[in-house]
Amino acid sequence: LYQYRIHSADIPEPEFKDYQFTCWTKFGVPDAVGYSFNNYKVPEGEWGTIVTPDDCRYTFLWGTDFKATNGTIFTDEQIQWFIDAATREMERQLNITIRKRRIKCEDSIETHHFEKKTDYDDEETPYDFSYRKIQRYGMIQTKQRPILNITRCAMLNKSGIEFVPREVDLMPSIVPDKKNGVIKFFKRPWKPSDTWTGICDSISRYGAETWNTHLFYSIDYDAGFETSDDVPSDLRHMIGKMAAISLLNVIGDGLMSGFSSSSLSMDGVSESFSSTQSATSAYFGARIAVYQKEVQEYVDKNKYKFGFFRVGAL
Repeated sequence: LYQYRIHSADIPEPEFKDYQFTCWTKFGVPDAVGYSFNNYKVPEGEWGTIVTPDDCRYTFLWGTDFKATNGTIFTDEQIQWFIDAATREMERQLNITIRKRRIKCEDSIETHHFEKKTDYDDEETPYDFSYRKIQRYGMIQTKQRPILNITRCAMLNKSGIEFVPREVDLMPSIVPDKKNGVIKFFKRPWKPSDTWTGICDSISRYGAETWNTHLFYSIDYDAGFETSDDVPSDLRHMIGKMAAISLLNVIGDGLMSGFSSSSLSMDGVSESFSSTQSATSAYFGARIAVYQKEVQEYVDKNKYKFGFFRVGAL
């Protein structure tokens, strides 16, 4: 495997940031590359991939021919498309973010004129502010998790009153629980009923919240895993199986499309062949069923392992 880097000819003494890196390039006829072969490394400047096409071809689909009856070969790009789709599906089922995402609040985008795909990946609306909740629990649960880092956390005042600050920086008073996607505050607002000082403090810090519902949290943060190398091995294993399920459905038809059984008889000698394929079952139906069961069991057992479990009380 080789990786190349290039820089503009106009830069006589380039620094690391001036280079552009290529993906890993195969040379000759190398062995399979992937996490299951312990020889894959994320290219510089990229996020990587949960599993490689070779992981699917030689590990999760070991023994499966990737060449159709008409001679068409299933390419690495096609396999990668199924891997990316399986990654997104696992994110949805576990309610987590796997691929690193840069998230910006609408207020930040409008203020700083951020460009999508250049400065951020996802856009979020401001979080609602509730005095009672923040005073009692002192935390905010982000919409995506796990958290990599928080670049901005501010209280927005939408009242338009001149003498009330439009924005209050809360970064000095937050402690993030990165795994569960929770931002905790170690400086909570005073109860308005405590003292006159408490009332003044809460109003000056959080605006006239006791009279109007015009306060919001503006949060900019990065979520997911830094690179594919940081994804837990058990999660990687299940995503590989999820991708294999979709691949087996398609490849099975390519190997033996619309075929269930056949029988040949000649001069008293007969031969018959039956497959698992039918009008309602795929050619690799048995392996698909096993993989589906294993993936579902993993999701059921680990649904709250990567997330935040809500506990309520009456």
